[in-house]
Amino acid sequence: MDTNNFKKKEFKSSKIYFHLRKFNIILSIVLILVVLLHGTIGSLILSNVLTYVDMKIISWLAVVLLVIHTILGIIFTKDAIVSVKGEGKWYLKQNSLFWTRRISGILIIVLLFFHISLFGGMINGQYVLYEFNIIRLIAQILLIVALFVHIFVNVEPMLSSLGIIKYKERKRDIFLILSIFLLIFTIATILYFIAWQSGFMS
Repeated sequence: MDTNNFKKKEFKSSKIYFHLRKFNIILSIVLILVVLLHGTIGSLILSNVLTYVDMKIISWLAVVLLVIHTILGIIFTKDAIVSVKGEGKWYLKQNSLFWTRRISGILIIVLLFFHISLFGGMINGQYVLYEFNIIRLIAQILLIVALFVHIFVNVEPMLSSLGIIKYKERKRDIFLILSIFLLIFTIATILYFIAWQSGFMS
């Protein structure tokens, strides 16, 4: 095989890989903003601050972005596992963040399927609210926590890839902002659960 051609192909593939990672970072930022917007509007609705708002566009946008993000994540994970197999060592403790990102991502996807039909659904052409029981409450809180963990463990590499030098300071700011959103989402979910248990939603 021609060594020069092999090097050119290797350089081209590494360049494509680099651009894919950059694209995934930008995609992740947009996805985070869409998810936070969706969660904020949903929390306001659950808390009766807002009346019903049609969030189909936001929801479908989040789903499309999530699918692309998941596909890219699978590609990057596969390549990482292949390279680790080549070395013969997994270094599970040293790569705890790597596995935290993957496990929290899988949890989000699993819980998202449950989240879609968590609050209600179409029956005979009419949207009907489902009873919000303890199982649905736990599932929603687990989704919120999984989102928080997944976003937070990815903040540092995202900021670093964007060339933000003082990413440690920015990380603290983002942690505080995410904590506020997490608190809002959790409180709204618990209030909604209390409303159901108190008979206000029946």
